[in-house]
Amino acid sequence: MEGEKINNPKKIIETDNVEISYDETTGKKKVNEFLFQETLGRGYYSKVKKCINTKTNQEFAVKIINNYLLRKKKKAFDKTNEGSLLIHYMIEDALNEIKTYKAIPSEHPNILSLYQILNDKEKDKTYLIMELADKGSLVTLDEKTGIFTLNKNYDNNKYDEKLIKKWILDIASGIKFLHDNNIAHCDIKSDNIVIGKDGRCKLADFGNSLRINEVESDNILRTQGNIYFFPPELVDEKEKDKKNIDYKPVDIWMLGVSIYTCIYKRLPFVPEIRDNIIELFKEIGNANFDYKKNGITISDEMQKLLEHLLNKDPEKRFTANDIVNYPWLNEK
Repeated sequence: MEGEKINNPKKIIETDNVEISYDETTGKKKVNEFLFQETLGRGYYSKVKKCINTKTNQEFAVKIINNYLLRKKKKAFDKTNEGSLLIHYMIEDALNEIKTYKAIPSEHPNILSLYQILNDKEKDKTYLIMELADKGSLVTLDEKTGIFTLNKNYDNNKYDEKLIKKWILDIASGIKFLHDNNIAHCDIKSDNIVIGKDGRCKLADFGNSLRINEVESDNILRTQGNIYFFPPELVDEKEKDKKNIDYKPVDIWMLGVSIYTCIYKRLPFVPEIRDNIIELFKEIGNANFDYKKNGITISDEMQKLLEHLLNKDPEKRFTANDIVNYPWLNEK
């Protein structure tokens, strides 16, 4: 299958003209023409609500970013290659996501779309009007048990290989489009993959993304995602020179781990003591996957494909182009 060609140029409307009002009947907040509805979710640096365009009756999602608070919130620390200390503030994720959306040249059916950026200078908030993916994330994680549950719209009680193949093609198509435009997502995980109204999987949350052609100072740290989805090259101290890491293969590994969690409802590597990062990184570095986990039996073809995605050597790992053109995935 050839990568899907997209001919729909993207236009993101951005304005500092923001008018706040409240619906007289319900008391619900309205920003410009967008009337806010129920809360859909919360992320590291934002909350997401459903909203309705009162002029067109179209439904959207609005990501609400409180810039003032995020300038104060530290997410992580790291060191430069010269050894100096870097402090990572959460506002950088929000700004980075907006920069990446502006760098994406057109809409794509497997990437969640951003339509408007509303900058409320007075309240120091930013509202991102986005495509509504009201079917939710591909999976949800129970933080206490570490068990994943498939999206409620799909059968949780049996392994559906045909469905998993479709998801792989969907996500790989979105990744290929990003990579073809020199963008790496850098935080692909099963809860950053959402399902749109059209039933397609879509990549969301570009806070950690990398615009590869930009100078290093224009990009934030690349090692702030979920460590359970990290590839060996990000946990190996000998290889952890950020200037030398190719983040396109990182995306492919993260896709592989995401699909693994969809199939087995478990992460591939979890140390006995959950907070033992050293042991976790050792398991990731060894890359010995259990393909008979949780009583699930997959086909030899699916295991072979996962082995291509989860190859320990990033240079031998499949590319997004390899995935979308993989014959077995495209069998009817």
